Amino acid sequence: MKKAYWVGLVNVKKQDEYQKYIDIAGPALLAAGAIILSRGGRIKNLEGREIDRIVIIEFPSMENAEKFYYSNEYKKGLKFLNIEVADRFLNIAEAI
Repeated sequence: MKKAYWVGLVNVKKQDEYQKYIDIAGPALLAAGAIILSRGGRIKNLEGREIDRIVIIEFPSMENAEKFYYSNEYKKGLKFLNIEVADRFLNIAEAI
């Protein structure tokens, strides 16, 4: 089974509201066995639009990554995100 990665690009607009999402999503990810590889560290933009935050999270498989996204635990955090809080792109990439 190939590992999979959540790759998220985020521009945060309201840090206080975004923090509510982080406080729920982070522990839920760890409890689900995901490994947070990058989340909120330094970013050096080389091409294209600058991004505030890049998130890379490892899962055992594509199925696990997608299942977690739709889980009740994750939905508790997602309720704090909307277009006023952050611009966000989230994809799942399968490892080679």
